[in-house]
Amino acid sequence: MPIVPSSIWFLRKHDNGEIFGPISFEHIREWASNAYVNPQDSISYDGVNWTKAPMITELQMDWLIETPDYPLYGPTTSGAILEFLRIGEITSRAQLINCCTAERMILSDAPFFDAGVPSFLNDALPVPAKSGIKLSLQQRIRDLEIELLEKRVQINTANQKIVRLEVRLHDLDAQLKEAS
Repeated sequence: MPIVPSSIWFLRKHDNGEIFGPISFEHIREWASNAYVNPQDSISYDGVNWTKAPMITELQMDWLIETPDYPLYGPTTSGAILEFLRIGEITSRAQLINCCTAERMILSDAPFFDAGVPSFLNDALPVPAKSGIKLSLQQRIRDLEIELLEKRVQINTANQKIVRLEVRLHDLDAQLKEAS
């Protein structure tokens, strides 16, 4: 999807469905750079068709973070990684993977490490809550637990239907044997 910077855009937060916008794409890009957009969030140019934020190349959500206690986090932006470093969620020894090149490195060796945390536009727009590695993973775990429960219900329903169909098949077999 071609990005038209002057057009209006919307951001939908994955965790609560809250929608921000209409705003410029530049605002969304800055939010992504400052850890306000997490990998599960979606953006839209019309409020109807939504795309996961990491799929939008112009957001540069090109990095995965490996942490010892959690699985991979991301993809996210270099600015978000620096914000996670600033707030103490990761250290300069955090392992990174560049999604574009598959290169692995520690944060202190990353090309953006000395750039510092990007500045943020100071304006009157409401700002989404910042994403954090631990919070996003906890939400993902909750989402997966809910999905697991839904799948279990579907499996139980399917198993009950199988039992009913097996009984019906048995009855039909018995009728067929009686008829012949």
